[in-house]
Amino acid sequence: MVDVRDNAVPTVDPLTGTALLDHASALAYNIGPRPAGHETENRARSYIRKTLHAMGIEEVKAQPFQTPDTWGYALGTPFALSLGGLILSRLGWPGRILGGLLGGAAAYLTWRAASGMRQPLDQVAPQKTSANLIVRIPSAGRPKHKVVLLAHTDTNRHRDSFSNQRKGMLAQTTTALMGLQAAGAVAQVIGNRWLTRAIGAAQVAGVAAILADERGPYVDGANDNASAVACLLGLANTLNANPLKHTDVWIVFTGAEEVGLVGVHTLLDEYGDQLMGAYFIDLEMVGRGQLSYVAEHSGFSTLSSYAPDPESVALVERTAIAHPSFRVSGKKVTMLDETAAVRRRGYKGICLVGLEVDGWPANWHRDTDAIGNLQPEALERAARFTLATLQTLDAD
Repeated sequence: MVDVRDNAVPTVDPLTGTALLDHASALAYNIGPRPAGHETENRARSYIRKTLHAMGIEEVKAQPFQTPDTWGYALGTPFALSLGGLILSRLGWPGRILGGLLGGAAAYLTWRAASGMRQPLDQVAPQKTSANLIVRIPSAGRPKHKVVLLAHTDTNRHRDSFSNQRKGMLAQTTTALMGLQAAGAVAQVIGNRWLTRAIGAAQVAGVAAILADERGPYVDGANDNASAVACLLGLANTLNANPLKHTDVWIVFTGAEEVGLVGVHTLLDEYGDQLMGAYFIDLEMVGRGQLSYVAEHSGFSTLSSYAPDPESVALVERTAIAHPSFRVSGKKVTMLDETAAVRRRGYKGICLVGLEVDGWPANWHRDTDAIGNLQPEALERAARFTLATLQTLDAD
Protein backbone atom coordinates (compact mmCIF):
# COMPACT_ATOMS: atom_id res chain seq x y z
CA MET A 1 0.00 0.00 0.00
CA VAL A 2 1.14 3.51 -0.75
CA ASP A 3 1.79 6.35 1.67
CA VAL A 4 0.43 9.86 1.07
CA ARG A 5 2.54 12.68 2.49
CA ASP A 6 1.95 15.69 0.23
CA ASN A 7 0.20 17.83 2.82
CA ALA A 8 -0.64 21.07 1.06
CA VAL A 9 -3.17 23.01 3.17
CA PRO A 10 -6.46 23.45 1.29
CA THR A 11 -7.33 27.08 0.63
CA VAL A 12 -11.07 26.42 0.99
CA ASP A 13 -12.66 24.31 3.73
CA PRO A 14 -13.38 21.04 1.88
CA LEU A 15 -16.04 19.97 4.38
CA THR A 16 -18.57 22.71 3.70
CA GLY A 17 -21.92 21.60 2.38
CA THR A 18 -21.35 23.54 -0.83
CA ALA A 19 -18.00 21.86 -1.54
CA LEU A 20 -19.40 18.40 -0.82
CA LEU A 21 -22.50 19.04 -2.93
CA ASP A 22 -20.24 19.87 -5.87
CA HIS A 23 -18.69 16.39 -5.68
CA ALA A 24 -22.09 14.72 -5.36
CA SER A 25 -23.35 16.72 -8.36
CA ALA A 26 -20.39 15.66 -10.49
CA LEU A 27 -21.25 12.02 -9.81
CA ALA A 28 -25.05 11.96 -9.74
CA TYR A 29 -25.86 14.75 -12.19
CA ASN A 30 -22.91 14.99 -14.60
CA ILE A 31 -22.25 11.24 -14.77
CA GLY A 32 -25.64 9.92 -13.68
CA PRO A 33 -26.52 6.26 -13.02
CA ARG A 34 -23.44 4.15 -12.26
CA PRO A 35 -24.27 0.41 -12.45
CA ALA A 36 -21.58 -1.94 -11.22
CA GLY A 37 -19.07 -2.70 -13.94
CA HIS A 38 -20.54 -0.25 -16.46
CA GLU A 39 -18.66 2.57 -18.14
CA THR A 40 -20.32 5.22 -15.96
CA GLU A 41 -19.05 3.53 -12.80
CA ASN A 42 -15.59 3.68 -14.35
CA ARG A 43 -16.14 7.38 -15.11
CA ALA A 44 -16.99 7.89 -11.44
CA ARG A 45 -13.65 6.32 -10.48
CA SER A 46 -11.90 8.56 -12.98
CA TYR A 47 -13.53 11.60 -11.36
CA ILE A 48 -12.48 10.41 -7.90
CA ARG A 49 -8.90 9.78 -9.00
CA LYS A 50 -8.67 13.16 -10.77
CA THR A 51 -10.09 14.93 -7.71
CA LEU A 52 -7.64 13.20 -5.39
CA HIS A 53 -4.75 14.13 -7.65
CA ALA A 54 -5.85 17.78 -7.55
CA MET A 55 -5.62 17.56 -3.75
CA GLY A 56 -2.02 16.39 -4.00
CA ILE A 57 -2.85 12.72 -3.47
CA GLU A 58 -1.03 11.08 -6.36
CA GLU A 59 -0.85 7.49 -5.17
CA VAL A 60 -4.25 5.80 -5.52
CA LYS A 61 -4.36 2.01 -5.58
CA ALA A 62 -6.85 0.46 -8.02
CA GLN A 63 -8.07 -3.01 -7.10
CA PRO A 64 -10.03 -4.46 -10.06
CA PHE A 65 -12.36 -7.44 -9.82
CA GLN A 66 -15.15 -9.19 -11.71
CA THR A 67 -18.79 -8.77 -10.72
CA PRO A 68 -22.41 -9.11 -11.87
CA ASP A 69 -24.11 -5.77 -12.56
CA THR A 70 -27.35 -6.33 -10.63
CA TRP A 71 -28.42 -8.18 -7.51
CA GLY A 72 -31.17 -10.00 -9.40
CA TYR A 73 -28.70 -12.81 -10.06
CA ALA A 74 -28.17 -13.32 -6.32
CA LEU A 75 -31.89 -14.08 -5.91
CA GLY A 76 -32.62 -15.54 -9.34
CA THR A 77 -29.86 -18.17 -9.33
CA PRO A 78 -31.11 -19.89 -6.14
CA PHE A 79 -34.64 -19.96 -7.58
CA ALA A 80 -33.33 -21.56 -10.75
CA LEU A 81 -31.71 -24.26 -8.61
CA SER A 82 -34.88 -24.78 -6.61
CA LEU A 83 -37.15 -24.99 -9.67
CA GLY A 84 -34.69 -27.36 -11.32
CA GLY A 85 -34.88 -29.53 -8.25
CA LEU A 86 -38.68 -29.61 -8.42
CA ILE A 87 -38.50 -30.82 -12.01
CA LEU A 88 -36.17 -33.63 -10.94
CA SER A 89 -38.92 -35.09 -8.76
CA ARG A 90 -40.32 -36.73 -11.89
CA LEU A 91 -37.26 -39.01 -12.04
CA GLY A 92 -38.22 -41.15 -9.05
CA TRP A 93 -36.55 -41.29 -5.66
CA PRO A 94 -33.03 -40.41 -6.90
CA GLY A 95 -34.46 -37.29 -8.51
CA ARG A 96 -36.40 -36.45 -5.34
CA ILE A 97 -33.27 -36.71 -3.19
CA LEU A 98 -31.21 -34.61 -5.60
CA GLY A 99 -34.06 -32.12 -5.95
CA GLY A 100 -34.32 -31.86 -2.18
CA LEU A 101 -30.62 -31.11 -1.94
CA LEU A 102 -30.93 -28.43 -4.60
CA GLY A 103 -33.88 -26.87 -2.80
CA GLY A 104 -31.96 -26.81 0.48
CA ALA A 105 -28.95 -25.27 -1.27
CA ALA A 106 -31.22 -22.62 -2.82
CA ALA A 107 -32.59 -21.59 0.59
CA TYR A 108 -29.04 -21.42 1.97
CA LEU A 109 -27.84 -19.27 -0.94
CA THR A 110 -30.79 -16.89 -0.54
CA TRP A 111 -29.98 -16.58 3.16
CA ARG A 112 -26.36 -15.77 2.30
CA ALA A 113 -27.47 -13.09 -0.16
CA ALA A 114 -29.79 -11.54 2.44
CA SER A 115 -27.01 -11.63 5.03
CA GLY A 116 -24.26 -9.87 3.07
CA MET A 117 -22.07 -12.94 2.65
CA ARG A 118 -20.04 -13.82 -0.43
CA GLN A 119 -22.13 -15.60 -3.08
CA PRO A 120 -20.53 -18.89 -4.23
CA LEU A 121 -22.36 -18.79 -7.58
CA ASP A 122 -21.53 -15.19 -8.51
CA GLN A 123 -19.40 -16.42 -11.39
CA VAL A 124 -22.46 -18.03 -13.03
CA ALA A 125 -23.82 -14.57 -13.82
CA PRO A 126 -22.48 -12.46 -16.72
CA GLN A 127 -19.35 -10.69 -15.48
CA LYS A 128 -18.19 -7.10 -15.76
CA THR A 129 -15.12 -5.34 -14.41
CA SER A 130 -15.42 -3.05 -11.41
CA ALA A 131 -12.75 -1.84 -8.97
CA ASN A 132 -11.99 -0.37 -5.57
CA LEU A 133 -9.89 2.78 -5.22
CA ILE A 134 -7.73 2.81 -2.09
CA VAL A 135 -5.84 5.70 -0.51
CA ARG A 136 -3.78 5.45 2.65
CA ILE A 137 -3.08 8.57 4.70
CA PRO A 138 -0.51 7.67 7.36
CA SER A 139 -0.41 9.26 10.79
CA ALA A 140 2.00 12.12 11.42
CA GLY A 141 3.50 10.33 14.41
CA ARG A 142 3.72 6.80 15.77
CA PRO A 143 0.57 4.95 14.64
CA LYS A 144 -1.61 3.43 17.36
CA HIS A 145 -4.89 3.03 15.47
CA LYS A 146 -6.15 2.24 12.00
CA VAL A 147 -9.47 3.33 10.47
CA VAL A 148 -11.00 2.36 7.13
CA LEU A 149 -13.60 4.74 5.68
CA LEU A 150 -15.92 3.14 3.11
CA ALA A 151 -18.24 4.57 0.45
CA HIS A 152 -19.45 2.81 -2.70
CA THR A 153 -19.48 4.30 -6.18
CA ASP A 154 -22.19 2.19 -7.88
CA THR A 155 -25.95 2.68 -7.99
CA ASN A 156 -28.95 0.37 -7.95
CA ARG A 157 -32.18 0.26 -9.94
CA HIS A 158 -35.50 1.96 -9.29
CA ARG A 159 -37.25 -0.88 -7.48
CA ASP A 160 -40.92 -1.34 -6.69
CA SER A 161 -39.87 -3.47 -3.71
CA PHE A 162 -38.56 -0.24 -2.11
CA SER A 163 -41.78 1.73 -2.56
CA ASN A 164 -43.35 3.25 0.54
CA GLN A 165 -46.02 0.56 0.44
CA ARG A 166 -43.65 -2.42 0.18
CA LYS A 167 -40.30 -1.58 1.77
CA GLY A 168 -41.58 -2.33 5.26
CA MET A 169 -42.00 -5.96 4.20
CA LEU A 170 -38.55 -6.42 2.63
CA ALA A 171 -37.21 -8.75 5.32
CA GLN A 172 -40.44 -10.74 5.55
CA THR A 173 -40.66 -11.11 1.76
CA THR A 174 -37.13 -12.48 1.46
CA THR A 175 -37.75 -14.82 4.37
CA ALA A 176 -40.87 -16.10 2.61
CA LEU A 177 -38.82 -16.79 -0.52
CA MET A 178 -36.35 -18.79 1.55
CA GLY A 179 -39.25 -20.65 3.14
CA LEU A 180 -40.63 -21.55 -0.28
CA GLN A 181 -37.28 -22.99 -1.33
CA ALA A 182 -36.92 -24.96 1.89
CA ALA A 183 -40.51 -26.20 1.65
CA GLY A 184 -39.87 -27.36 -1.91
CA ALA A 185 -36.92 -29.38 -0.66
CA VAL A 186 -39.05 -31.06 2.00
CA ALA A 187 -41.92 -31.71 -0.40
CA GLN A 188 -39.57 -33.48 -2.77
CA VAL A 189 -38.00 -35.68 -0.13
CA ILE A 190 -41.38 -36.86 1.14
CA GLY A 191 -42.65 -37.30 -2.42
CA ASN A 192 -45.85 -35.25 -2.09
CA ARG A 193 -46.70 -34.38 -5.70
CA TRP A 194 -49.58 -32.04 -4.87
CA LEU A 195 -47.46 -30.03 -2.45
CA THR A 196 -44.52 -30.02 -4.87
CA ARG A 197 -46.70 -28.60 -7.66
CA ALA A 198 -48.20 -25.95 -5.39
CA ILE A 199 -44.79 -24.84 -4.19
CA GLY A 200 -43.50 -24.86 -7.78
CA ALA A 201 -46.33 -22.54 -8.84
CA ALA A 202 -45.57 -20.22 -5.92
CA GLN A 203 -41.89 -20.19 -6.83
CA VAL A 204 -42.69 -19.31 -10.44
CA ALA A 205 -44.66 -16.34 -9.08
CA GLY A 206 -41.63 -15.42 -6.96
CA VAL A 207 -39.36 -15.49 -10.01
CA ALA A 208 -41.85 -13.28 -11.87
CA ALA A 209 -41.74 -10.77 -9.00
CA ILE A 210 -37.93 -10.74 -9.07
CA LEU A 211 -37.94 -10.17 -12.84
CA ALA A 212 -40.48 -7.36 -12.49
CA ASP A 213 -38.27 -5.71 -9.87
CA GLU A 214 -35.35 -5.90 -12.31
CA ARG A 215 -37.17 -3.89 -14.99
CA GLY A 216 -36.60 -0.51 -13.34
CA PRO A 217 -33.92 1.83 -14.73
CA TYR A 218 -30.70 2.46 -12.83
CA VAL A 219 -31.02 5.58 -10.68
CA ASP A 220 -28.76 8.64 -10.36
CA GLY A 221 -27.78 7.63 -6.83
CA ALA A 222 -27.31 11.13 -5.41
CA ASN A 223 -27.98 9.97 -1.85
CA ASP A 224 -27.07 6.31 -2.47
CA ASN A 225 -24.17 6.79 -2.56
CA ALA A 226 -22.70 9.92 -4.18
CA SER A 227 -23.35 11.63 -0.84
CA ALA A 228 -20.91 9.32 0.96
CA VAL A 229 -18.31 9.47 -1.82
CA ALA A 230 -18.45 13.28 -1.59
CA CYS A 231 -17.86 13.12 2.16
CA LEU A 232 -14.86 10.83 1.73
CA LEU A 233 -13.38 13.15 -0.88
CA GLY A 234 -13.73 16.07 1.52
CA LEU A 235 -12.18 14.05 4.32
CA ALA A 236 -9.30 12.94 2.08
CA ASN A 237 -8.53 16.59 1.37
CA THR A 238 -8.70 17.53 5.04
CA LEU A 239 -6.63 14.60 6.31
CA ASN A 240 -4.04 14.91 3.57
CA ALA A 241 -3.43 18.50 4.67
CA ASN A 242 -3.54 17.67 8.40
CA PRO A 243 -2.92 13.98 9.12
CA LEU A 244 -4.00 12.55 12.43
CA LYS A 245 -1.23 12.17 14.97
CA HIS A 246 -1.57 8.48 15.84
CA THR A 247 -4.14 7.07 13.39
CA ASP A 248 -3.55 5.67 9.91
CA VAL A 249 -6.59 6.24 7.71
CA TRP A 250 -7.51 4.15 4.69
CA ILE A 251 -10.09 5.75 2.42
CA VAL A 252 -11.71 3.17 0.17
CA PHE A 253 -14.14 3.93 -2.65
CA THR A 254 -15.68 0.52 -3.25
CA GLY A 255 -17.26 -0.81 -6.44
CA ALA A 256 -20.19 -3.19 -6.84
CA GLU A 257 -21.72 -2.72 -3.40
CA GLU A 258 -25.25 -2.85 -4.75
CA VAL A 259 -24.88 -6.33 -6.27
CA GLY A 260 -23.72 -8.17 -3.16
CA LEU A 261 -21.02 -6.12 -1.38
CA VAL A 262 -18.48 -7.49 -3.86
CA GLY A 263 -16.05 -4.59 -3.51
CA VAL A 264 -15.62 -4.75 0.25
CA HIS A 265 -15.30 -8.55 0.14
CA THR A 266 -12.54 -8.10 -2.45
CA LEU A 267 -10.84 -5.54 -0.20
CA LEU A 268 -10.86 -7.99 2.72
CA ASP A 269 -9.68 -10.88 0.55
CA GLU A 270 -6.46 -9.02 -0.25
CA TYR A 271 -5.88 -6.76 2.74
CA GLY A 272 -7.75 -8.52 5.53
CA ASP A 273 -4.61 -9.42 7.48
CA GLN A 274 -3.41 -5.82 7.46
CA LEU A 275 -6.82 -4.53 8.52
CA MET A 276 -7.51 -6.90 11.39
CA GLY A 277 -8.11 -4.64 14.40
CA ALA A 278 -8.98 -1.61 12.27
CA TYR A 279 -12.19 0.36 12.77
CA PHE A 280 -14.35 0.27 9.63
CA ILE A 281 -16.76 3.21 9.25
CA ASP A 282 -19.21 2.84 6.37
CA LEU A 283 -21.03 5.95 5.15
CA GLU A 284 -24.38 5.25 3.50
CA MET A 285 -26.96 7.72 2.19
CA VAL A 286 -25.80 10.62 4.36
CA GLY A 287 -27.08 13.37 2.07
CA ARG A 288 -30.46 13.89 3.68
CA GLY A 289 -32.21 13.44 7.01
CA GLN A 290 -30.86 13.03 10.53
CA LEU A 291 -27.43 11.44 10.84
CA SER A 292 -27.54 8.23 12.89
CA TYR A 293 -25.45 5.16 13.48
CA VAL A 294 -27.07 1.80 12.83
CA ALA A 295 -27.29 0.03 16.19
CA GLU A 296 -28.86 -3.06 14.63
CA HIS A 297 -29.24 -4.03 10.97
CA SER A 298 -32.06 -6.32 9.97
CA GLY A 299 -30.28 -7.57 6.87
CA PHE A 300 -32.77 -8.43 4.15
CA SER A 301 -34.42 -11.33 5.95
CA THR A 302 -35.70 -11.96 9.46
CA LEU A 303 -32.87 -14.48 9.87
CA SER A 304 -29.95 -12.24 8.93
CA SER A 305 -29.67 -9.44 11.47
CA TYR A 306 -26.24 -8.14 12.51
CA ALA A 307 -24.87 -5.34 14.68
CA PRO A 308 -21.80 -3.12 14.98
CA ASP A 309 -19.11 -4.20 17.43
CA PRO A 310 -19.16 -2.72 20.96
CA GLU A 311 -15.87 -0.83 20.50
CA SER A 312 -17.15 1.01 17.43
CA VAL A 313 -20.42 1.83 19.17
CA ALA A 314 -18.52 3.19 22.17
CA LEU A 315 -16.32 5.33 19.90
CA VAL A 316 -19.27 6.84 18.06
CA GLU A 317 -21.24 7.41 21.26
CA ARG A 318 -18.30 9.16 22.91
CA THR A 319 -18.07 11.44 19.89
CA ALA A 320 -21.82 12.11 19.94
CA ILE A 321 -21.69 13.03 23.64
CA ALA A 322 -18.70 15.32 23.09
CA HIS A 323 -20.46 16.99 20.12
CA PRO A 324 -24.19 17.15 21.01
CA SER A 325 -24.93 19.61 18.19
CA PHE A 326 -24.68 16.73 15.70
CA ARG A 327 -27.60 14.97 17.46
CA VAL A 328 -26.32 11.53 16.46
CA SER A 329 -27.92 8.49 18.09
CA GLY A 330 -28.30 4.79 17.39
CA LYS A 331 -31.23 3.41 15.41
CA LYS A 332 -32.41 -0.03 14.35
CA VAL A 333 -32.65 0.07 10.56
CA THR A 334 -33.68 -2.31 7.80
CA MET A 335 -30.40 -2.26 5.88
CA LEU A 336 -27.87 -4.45 4.17
CA ASP A 337 -24.66 -2.47 3.71
CA GLU A 338 -20.92 -3.00 3.67
CA THR A 339 -20.86 -3.30 7.45
CA ALA A 340 -22.46 -6.72 6.92
CA ALA A 341 -19.43 -8.06 5.06
CA VAL A 342 -17.08 -6.51 7.62
CA ARG A 343 -18.92 -7.91 10.65
CA ARG A 344 -19.62 -11.37 9.14
CA ARG A 345 -15.88 -11.74 8.61
CA GLY A 346 -14.94 -10.79 12.16
CA TYR A 347 -13.85 -7.16 11.80
CA LYS A 348 -14.91 -4.09 13.75
CA GLY A 349 -17.40 -1.96 11.86
CA ILE A 350 -20.24 0.53 12.08
CA CYS A 351 -22.48 2.36 9.60
CA LEU A 352 -23.43 6.04 9.57
CA VAL A 353 -26.65 6.79 7.69
CA GLY A 354 -29.10 9.64 7.21
CA LEU A 355 -32.69 8.82 8.20
CA GLU A 356 -35.95 10.55 7.46
CA VAL A 357 -38.67 10.92 10.11
CA ASP A 358 -40.12 7.55 9.07
CA GLY A 359 -36.86 5.81 10.01
CA TRP A 360 -35.82 5.03 6.42
CA PRO A 361 -33.05 6.50 4.24
CA ALA A 362 -34.38 9.03 1.76
CA ASN A 363 -35.27 7.96 -1.80
CA TRP A 364 -33.62 4.57 -1.36
CA HIS A 365 -33.51 2.71 -4.71
CA ARG A 366 -36.06 5.09 -6.18
CA ASP A 367 -35.92 7.34 -9.23
CA THR A 368 -36.31 10.33 -6.89
CA ASP A 369 -32.71 9.77 -5.72
CA ALA A 370 -31.53 12.84 -7.63
CA ILE A 371 -29.20 15.70 -6.82
CA GLY A 372 -32.03 18.15 -6.16
CA ASN A 373 -33.10 16.08 -3.15
CA LEU A 374 -29.82 16.36 -1.25
CA GLN A 375 -29.35 18.70 1.71
CA PRO A 376 -25.92 20.40 1.85
CA GLU A 377 -26.19 20.71 5.63
CA ALA A 378 -26.68 16.95 5.93
CA LEU A 379 -23.56 16.31 3.85
CA GLU A 380 -21.53 18.67 6.00
CA ARG A 381 -22.87 17.14 9.22
CA ALA A 382 -21.88 13.64 8.10
CA ALA A 383 -18.36 14.68 7.06
CA ARG A 384 -17.66 16.71 10.18
CA PHE A 385 -19.02 14.05 12.53
CA THR A 386 -16.87 11.43 10.82
CA LEU A 387 -13.82 13.66 11.25
CA ALA A 388 -14.73 14.24 14.91
CA THR A 389 -14.96 10.46 15.39
CA LEU A 390 -11.48 10.01 13.94
CA GLN A 391 -10.18 12.72 16.23
CA THR A 392 -11.81 11.09 19.25
CA LEU A 393 -10.00 7.83 18.47
CA ASP A 394 -6.74 9.64 17.75
CA ALA A 395 -6.80 11.25 21.18
CA ASP A 396 -6.79 7.86 22.95
